[in-house]
Amino acid sequence: MDELIQSECIGTILSITLNRAGKKNALSTAMYEALTRLFVQGDKDDTVAVIHITGTGDSFCAGNDIGDFLAAARHGALDSPARLFLQQLNRQRKPVVAAVNGIAVGIGVTMLLHFDFVYAATDARFRLPFVDLGLVPEGGSSALLPLMLGHRRASELLMTGSGFDAASAERLGIVNAVLSTEQLIVRSWAMAELLAGKPPLALQQTKAMMKLNPGQPLAKVIDSEVDQFMDCLRASEAQRALRAFMGGD
Repeated sequence: MDELIQSECIGTILSITLNRAGKKNALSTAMYEALTRLFVQGDKDDTVAVIHITGTGDSFCAGNDIGDFLAAARHGALDSPARLFLQQLNRQRKPVVAAVNGIAVGIGVTMLLHFDFVYAATDARFRLPFVDLGLVPEGGSSALLPLMLGHRRASELLMTGSGFDAASAERLGIVNAVLSTEQLIVRSWAMAELLAGKPPLALQQTKAMMKLNPGQPLAKVIDSEVDQFMDCLRASEAQRALRAFMGGD
């Protein structure tokens, strides 16, 4: 099944492509397993600095392969690979950049909430149809969307299941920018390369702090930041970066 999830390392960037265009890149349980392996590999491999993910055809990801999920449910294994994938996204240490090349539905949207930079093509379309399918939100979206958008805007997306376009996704803060199809990969890959050139441990710690600190008492956050700042200052990574900044060796 790995041929449906293409991957290669280009420099220090792990490139992942959902490659099931005939099914609009709907995810099967086996595809979830392959994605989880790749994201785990990306975090463990010291030669990987950033992960870049996109889809093929006219879709980024049209959600779950419903037939595959129903079959798994009959065998008592409903969405275990999906759960493992989503838990991995939640603990992913290294930055992830996504290029949404077309349709994004269900998990195709909720996975974006875990990524650090998301770019969308002008013709990208988004939808969270869980309630319409007799289901409930997944991927942490019932927590992340209210945090990002506020209760009422999150209700609009999760309770009505109405679709929204790329411009709306940008206004809501779900994507960073909307680009032409020709410029989508150019821009998203440029961001991946920019991140790949940053001091890796400082980048990973910054990501971790941004996930951990919201909602914490500000005094606690300030103390934690100072402690981590001083730890970084004493580390070799910062010493090299500071010398370079000052024009040293």
